[in-house]
Amino acid sequence: LNRITNVQAHQQSPAGKVYYLDLDVLETKCHVLSPKSWKKCAIRPFMETQISGNCNITVLHKPEGFSYLYSYDCTLVPDPPEKLRLRCPVCPLLLPVDSNEAIAAARTSLLKYNRQSTLPVSPTVNTITRASNQVTKDDNSSFSLICQTVCSLQCVYLVCLFSFQPVGFCVGEVLGTGHGQQEVKVSCEIFRPQVHVVTPTQQEDKFSKTPTHNVQIPHIHKPSFQDVGAVRPQLADPMYQAIPAGPGSLPASDSTSSSESTESSEEAGGSVRARRQISTSTAPPHSPVFLSIFPSVPSPFCSCPGVSRYTTV
Repeated sequence: LNRITNVQAHQQSPAGKVYYLDLDVLETKCHVLSPKSWKKCAIRPFMETQISGNCNITVLHKPEGFSYLYSYDCTLVPDPPEKLRLRCPVCPLLLPVDSNEAIAAARTSLLKYNRQSTLPVSPTVNTITRASNQVTKDDNSSFSLICQTVCSLQCVYLVCLFSFQPVGFCVGEVLGTGHGQQEVKVSCEIFRPQVHVVTPTQQEDKFSKTPTHNVQIPHIHKPSFQDVGAVRPQLADPMYQAIPAGPGSLPASDSTSSSESTESSEEAGGSVRARRQISTSTAPPHSPVFLSIFPSVPSPFCSCPGVSRYTTV
């Protein structure tokens, strides 16, 4: 996140508030599936071809204090190579991730990793997410790439231990052409996906105390936002479900709407308790209304647009 450009807040009482956020974003060196906090991820420097853009985010903030990601739409573009060449003639340029050079460099990097690694893990290439090429003065090519890997059959031990298939991200660099001596550098980070699993029994118990008509299981992109009072502690922000909470972390709630959560909870506190007492009510839950077209009017908040957190070239 570089800065918040625009914020629109639509009151949806008693369903909560819907926030429409226009964000300026920059690429980091962490993969999107990495469990590392985005605050600990370094911004990719200009000489490695920065990728930047904006994201339109729609978030529902419930009166109970929980926030849900409803939708997001991001437009990201890399810096043009002409701009990079003008300021840095010797910097590497991006390669298509499906090019023969990128695929060959990925295989060469993982081959060396599997030969030298002492871990009970033998990664195979799943997806190449970034590749670049640099030609040196002696006509040698240097390929740098980032690829997502998954474990092969030799990872059975880790699969049984974690109950999930381990996933890893490797960064490799191959110096030299395929016809001569090649120098290969590679490093990999392997971890298990941190996914919250709801068993069928838990799923059935969770919705057994709610009205049976028009009940849908919440979806990660368009949840139905039902009021389930008996399992309130289990509610969590899907945006942060994959992020391990630190010792000083706060409950899952959107930082952009934290100033409004206390006010909303106080306003809707009485009505929430009344609905829980009437367990036999057949009234449908209050559903928020989302705009089909993302709002583009100026923000009513004086702090928008915010100050850029990073200086770009």
